[in-house]
Amino acid sequence: MSEIQSIVIVGGGAAGWLAACYLQRTLGAARQTPLPVTLVEPPRMAGLGDELATLPTLRHTLQALGLPERTLFTAADATLSNGVRFNGWRRGGRAAEDSYDHPFDIPAPFHGFAATAHWLNLLQRGLTQQPMAQACTVQTALFDGDQCPKLMDSPDYQAPVSYGYHLDAARLAMLLQQTALTRGVHRVQGEVAKVHRGEAGIESVELADGQRLSASFFIDCTGSRSLLLQQALGVPWVSYADALPCDRIVSRPLAHAQRHGALRSFTAVTAQAAGWTWEMDLQSRRGTGYVYASRFSSDDEAAHTLLGLGGGRKALAEPTVRELRVGHAARAWEGNCLTLGAASGFIEPLESTSLYLVEWMLQLFVDHVAPAGNGEGCRGRVNRVFNDFHEELRDFIVAHYALSQRRDTPFWRACTEEARLSPRLAELLMLWDSKVPTPTDLDRRLSLFGAANWSYLLAGLHRLPSHGIGLSAHISPEVSLQAMEHVRGIRRMALEQSPTMRDYLLSQDGVVISTAAH
Repeated sequence: MSEIQSIVIVGGGAAGWLAACYLQRTLGAARQTPLPVTLVEPPRMAGLGDELATLPTLRHTLQALGLPERTLFTAADATLSNGVRFNGWRRGGRAAEDSYDHPFDIPAPFHGFAATAHWLNLLQRGLTQQPMAQACTVQTALFDGDQCPKLMDSPDYQAPVSYGYHLDAARLAMLLQQTALTRGVHRVQGEVAKVHRGEAGIESVELADGQRLSASFFIDCTGSRSLLLQQALGVPWVSYADALPCDRIVSRPLAHAQRHGALRSFTAVTAQAAGWTWEMDLQSRRGTGYVYASRFSSDDEAAHTLLGLGGGRKALAEPTVRELRVGHAARAWEGNCLTLGAASGFIEPLESTSLYLVEWMLQLFVDHVAPAGNGEGCRGRVNRVFNDFHEELRDFIVAHYALSQRRDTPFWRACTEEARLSPRLAELLMLWDSKVPTPTDLDRRLSLFGAANWSYLLAGLHRLPSHGIGLSAHISPEVSLQAMEHVRGIRRMALEQSPTMRDYLLSQDGVVISTAAH
């Protein structure tokens, strides 16, 4: 029997309320009486939330929670995403000459070889000049036409290709809150003034009004303050600042430019002098932000750079600046406390991983909490996997910078010439100088990013095998040409059948897209 008989979650937001829904459903499923779950959070002012891009994993999580997908569109201002377009990362040029796509779909094999191998076979023979993501995948065909990954008649959470979401994080939290409260989670509003420790770790939390909340297990969702895990239990922080120098974000929502205008179906990420900016379309607005290194840019300079993304659109709020603490807790599970969200760890959201880290950690925790409960063996295993996972994700993000050919600003010289590569990343890059990435290269793979994701990155930054690939001697160019024609045929079908993002959303019951434009 699990030792977890009651849970107190400190901190709300998307992370806290997702944890409440997930744990109430998973840990309480087999109980004869409901699992007591209480979430305590401070009162919040209503307003626009942060724009959030997600990975495809969220749709599986929400489906498992029993939420109809259309509620995301009506309640969280959501649109769908085919992936990410990176502009200016190779040399700092204009998007027309310097961009590459990272779609969510995976290239399919053809005649026993990966599509990427067929593409490289043709490239090194001078038989193609097409970018890899366009030659080998279907989903990139949908980027430029603002087309939806779902068809008009696609069931909830299903589509011909994989997809993520663009949504309002605060409104997602409200949707999850309503779901959790309906299912028996108890909400307490108040500020935590003191954390009381006990033999198991944390005994109770005391609010500013004197109320004390006790439980057998606690979840720390208090953001970078980490009131429970780091402040009360003393777990140290492992910083990645030496590898990832961006430590600030300035963000600002904008009105859409035109009435009934197109809604992008991808996240645009553009390299800047001291970091990178993002743009993503929700139903009601366009979210913009700049992730930058304070060593190389002041807040005013960053805000001015962000202003340049506006294109004459009306700002819907003043710029918001906040600090980033890149790294992770040395241990995610200490005693009877688990940490989630920014209290647990934070890696630059360059590949839309913020909420994915919460999903992944919840699954890892549930996999280990039953039937052994709060045991030392389970905690040790979770913490080892947690640390390895963050190191792997750090390496993937570091590679976006280290492989760039940009040397035009102090920031880019620091991220390239002075880049600190982990031994594992250095070994992989040396390996991939001789071959294309394959699953067997990633012997410690824990994150969602596999061989195909690395291939998009390496091909996009022109970091291809310097002497070609040995497989070319075993693949005839005729077969590789057939493979590329096969992909082109599927792309043509996708273009013909896929609706635009706006048309798809308008077909959903209850969706009313804002027509205001400035």
